[in-house]
Amino acid sequence: MKLLSLFSGIGAFEKALTNLGIEYDLVAYCEIDKFASKAYSLIHGVPEYLNFGDITKINEKSLPTDIDLITYGFPCQDISTAGLQRGFFREDGSKTRSGLFFDALRIIQATKPKIAIAENVKNLTGKKNVQPFQMVLNGLEEAGYNNYWSILNAEDYGIPQHRERLFIVSIRKDIDEGKFTFPAPVPLTTCMNDFLEDDVDESYYYSKEYIRNVKSKRFNSERDRIQSRGGSYRTLLAHDYKGPVIVADLNHYGNDQMNRIFSPEGLSPTLKTVSGGGREVKVQDGERYRKLTPREYMRLMGFADRDVDVLIENGISKTQIYKVAGNSIVVPVLEHLFRQIYGREETY
Repeated sequence: MKLLSLFSGIGAFEKALTNLGIEYDLVAYCEIDKFASKAYSLIHGVPEYLNFGDITKINEKSLPTDIDLITYGFPCQDISTAGLQRGFFREDGSKTRSGLFFDALRIIQATKPKIAIAENVKNLTGKKNVQPFQMVLNGLEEAGYNNYWSILNAEDYGIPQHRERLFIVSIRKDIDEGKFTFPAPVPLTTCMNDFLEDDVDESYYYSKEYIRNVKSKRFNSERDRIQSRGGSYRTLLAHDYKGPVIVADLNHYGNDQMNRIFSPEGLSPTLKTVSGGGREVKVQDGERYRKLTPREYMRLMGFADRDVDVLIENGISKTQIYKVAGNSIVVPVLEHLFRQIYGREETY
């Protein structure tokens, strides 16, 4: 199978294929961030000269026309609820970063892969993005594809992280039999605690003074009370709650999840693209509070410890690991998706 990877990040699609034992030949990958490119190269054992870099510079006419699969996850900054929500175009008609979808589309139009799979934020399907989302579906349909889309949550596919993402599976009309369905959810048998390290460096913990402040009355206002999905916080048993359980809110004036402490017995909140600076997800550890480590971020995205080891051994900083992990896709979700596509008799 020939694979062209666009907006590659650290290659979650590729990791899922590898984990499933599905062999593929990498035509090229495309990642503009130099740290993510290096991480991709290290994790997948491929040379960086296979990276196209800037997708806008790709000459689609030079690409092979026997590609089986294109994967892409165009930028979400102008679509997500946390972004500017400008859609695909600025007022002057120029493309936003999310408008880079059209570069993926021109490559799909030129190469006609059997299948193209896109990943993006759930908000692309929201009320404010009706027009951009329809442009995506119409563009792919006009390029010759039947499109299937769904919102998949990592917590439904084996990873204790509440992370909802949109997936669009586009199958070329001449080979599509109309039988594709998205994978059914599976029971979650783990909680965040199962993905945490046993021995964590002291630098990740908050000071005793900070802990006293968290537990002090000034954090017990109506706005910032200790809470859980069930109401008030209590001693939790694993899997008591299907969702992130807030132990304490450190932000006296807002509700940013990065300022909240979460119980390890619940789910992780959505891991975002953070680059250190104290905005990492924070967890209760016994009587203490600490940040999740870069290794824990990678584990909660479905990557193996050996993937983290090779990054650290080759000089990828902790700050960059946080960033590339939060910007990736949960690997087990993709494994379930690929089983639906390639694990049936009528494989493409």
